[in-house]
Amino acid sequence: MAKDKTIYKCQECGFESTNWMGRCTNCGTWNAMVEMENDSKNKKLNKSEPTSSPTPITQVNTGHNSRYFSGINEFDRVLGGGTVKGSLVLLGGAPGIGKSTLILQV
Repeated sequence: MAKDKTIYKCQECGFESTNWMGRCTNCGTWNAMVEMENDSKNKKLNKSEPTSSPTPITQVNTGHNSRYFSGINEFDRVLGGGTVKGSLVLLGGAPGIGKSTLILQV
């Protein structure tokens, strides 16, 4: 069971905060923040019906994206057959491992 979080509410303007503050940031009143328990059980959640049902991954239509080949077979294999137009590839690794050299060769 999740623990109810404590909230602090300004007695003057009704501003709510998760942290106690000496001065309300909304109305500027000093020492008006009162500790209250957050009644998450009583709040109505928006439980609307899903607009569509899940599709099995074997039935997802991925379309055919043309890929650009770099000429380095292993690099293209790691990317799934080359880079796709409009895609972004993040190349990471330890310093000195050859990231810049690899990109220069591509």
